Amino acid sequence: MLKINNKKLLLAENLKNNWKLKEALNLLNDFEDEAVKTAHERVQYYFLKSSILLDLLNSKEALKYAEFAYKEGQKLKSDYELIDLLLLKGRILSSMNRSNETLENIIKAEEILLAINKPLSEEFETKMGDVLLRKGSCYLSLGDISLSLRYLDEALTIAKKINDKKLIMRTTKWLAINYSIKGESNHALEYQKRYLAIAIGLKDKQEMIGGYNSLGMTYTNKGEFKRAIKYLEKGLSVCHEINSWKTFIIYTSLFDAYLTSNSLEKAQQCQDQMKILVEQGTYKFNMALYRLQEAALLKKKPQEDSHFKAEKIFKEFADKEDTFIEWKYYALVNLCDLYLTKLKETNDLKELDKIQPYIDKIRSIAEKERVYSLLVEMNSLQAKLKLVVFEFKEAQELLTKSLNIANKYGLTLLAKRVNNEQAELSKNFLKWEKLKTSRGKISERMDLARIDEQIEILLQKRNYLKSINADPIS
Repeated sequence: MLKINNKKLLLAENLKNNWKLKEALNLLNDFEDEAVKTAHERVQYYFLKSSILLDLLNSKEALKYAEFAYKEGQKLKSDYELIDLLLLKGRILSSMNRSNETLENIIKAEEILLAINKPLSEEFETKMGDVLLRKGSCYLSLGDISLSLRYLDEALTIAKKINDKKLIMRTTKWLAINYSIKGESNHALEYQKRYLAIAIGLKDKQEMIGGYNSLGMTYTNKGEFKRAIKYLEKGLSVCHEINSWKTFIIYTSLFDAYLTSNSLEKAQQCQDQMKILVEQGTYKFNMALYRLQEAALLKKKPQEDSHFKAEKIFKEFADKEDTFIEWKYYALVNLCDLYLTKLKETNDLKELDKIQPYIDKIRSIAEKERVYSLLVEMNSLQAKLKLVVFEFKEAQELLTKSLNIANKYGLTLLAKRVNNEQAELSKNFLKWEKLKTSRGKISERMDLARIDEQIEILLQKRNYLKSINADPIS
């Protein structure tokens, strides 16, 4: 962060640091003309305004002011300030899913840093740690987990060397995200606990909330709902304490924990609280998340009318071109689940025709965003659906494809699971032949293929696309 000297800018910065973002932005808007006079102050003003707009999730406006700041910063010829400005631009571009441009800005910042003649100074080490952290997070969004881990490990080594607790915390958070996406839940859990412990030690309440949230989500995925709810309620308590904008996010995670554990009444209570926050209109994305979770709750209810309403909402998110990618993914998986449930209930293979376009869309997302773990899972799902129609050769080919991708990108645990699926297919071959001969019910075929388990994995893995975001909430 650029060092700010102007008293009014310092006041705005203080408001930002206390997450009073709208107050900070209003203050900046009020004194733009009268108080920002020198070139250095203009850089500080644009930098601060850009970073606040980014925190308010207004990436387009944030990028505009970051560009202003960089243009002014080039006149000052201050290397460290230029590095901060380039890294800010990188963060904003990453939040807009423009990963290649993000990397360009990070590399440009690194080149400036390496050209500085005092590489042993603490300021140099701090900037290098930040550059490596950003590089690691960027390579994760580009789908290269190995490179991401390499740069994050280097950043963590520097952070520990200079005892920069904030850098240690931020790097630890990204390592947790990496291992979570990689499917190594125990490693992810270990880093999430470290991340939370550091946040508590620093008394950084916003990061504490993120730590509680990530642990809650992980324990929900592991089916340990009591632990999940315990952590999420602690996060909620901190949210109320500081009136955090993350309150809504914690409620969404609590909702997931209750919904997954079939505590529908408590899930509804979370929805009621979320509705209050939605009506306050603080963030546009609140309404979208609220509606998606409303659909998820409707899907759990036994009434046919509820399922129809859920399908309608999910289709809206799935078919809209500019839907945020995580929401589109969630809607697509839930639509697959709805149609597979109908397939099981009706024994009507026409339901498979409805599912295929949505599977193709998820696969397209996985390929475009280089989320290879998701690509592996989708090939496995497709293989299981091939078994339902007795296309054994195609199923085996898809599992082989899954295994190759998992091995290529170092997804060790995922590769092991696909190996087990291949072995199970061979082991159950006579059962499949018997079902084919007797034309067994589709529900029996789906059970033998363990399709429900595959869908459950896909529904739980809401962190697949987390690598796309520059500064994730959890």
